[in-house]
Amino acid sequence: MITKDKMHDELELKEKIIQKSAEMFHQFGCAKVSMEEIASALGMSKKTLYKHFSNKEHLLNEIFSSISLQTEDYTNNLFANKNYSYVQKVKLMLEYVSEHIGKFKGPMMGDLQTYYPKIWEKIHLFMKKKAWEKFTLLVDEGVEHGIFRSDINKNIVVLMYVFSLQNLLTPEVLAQVPLSADQVYNTLINVIFEGILTEDGRKKFSETENEQTEETPNVA
Repeated sequence: MITKDKMHDELELKEKIIQKSAEMFHQFGCAKVSMEEIASALGMSKKTLYKHFSNKEHLLNEIFSSISLQTEDYTNNLFANKNYSYVQKVKLMLEYVSEHIGKFKGPMMGDLQTYYPKIWEKIHLFMKKKAWEKFTLLVDEGVEHGIFRSDINKNIVVLMYVFSLQNLLTPEVLAQVPLSADQVYNTLINVIFEGILTEDGRKKFSETENEQTEETPNVA
């Protein structure tokens, strides 16, 4: 019989494996890191690792699922948090997205596309869906708050964002520019915002430019 403590320990171990594997994949790429190397880095046997994950593809799918859940929790909690102004929420959300996009560096993105195309496609579909949902919400609220211009075509703005996100953050494009994925993303945001901010919006974003937020939303 599996006790609650045993189940808790198993879940903790599984999460530890996911975190360490993600760290190694981000640093060295998916193709070069073996299951044996992951087990060694965690100080466990391959048998223990394979007990939780049947192969590397299984592990990558779990990493993606974990990131998806964390992203959903973070954005939902952020938009529901009444302690932040609209501008603070926008800045925190964009910083969060930029930080996570920045982790897809080095060979990892290319490895996913080449060796794990199904997972790469899942990531792209998730990015498209969430980018469309969250950026639409962001733009709608921005217009209501007078931060974004009311004369813009909101559908076109959202389409520009989603299309750019999907087509700029690829190994082929990133190989042609001397910028990291997060730098490309930040440039994209700056270009879009430059065209849709009202004068009041520019002022409010400028006022919060150097603000240090004391609290952060719960991302558990």
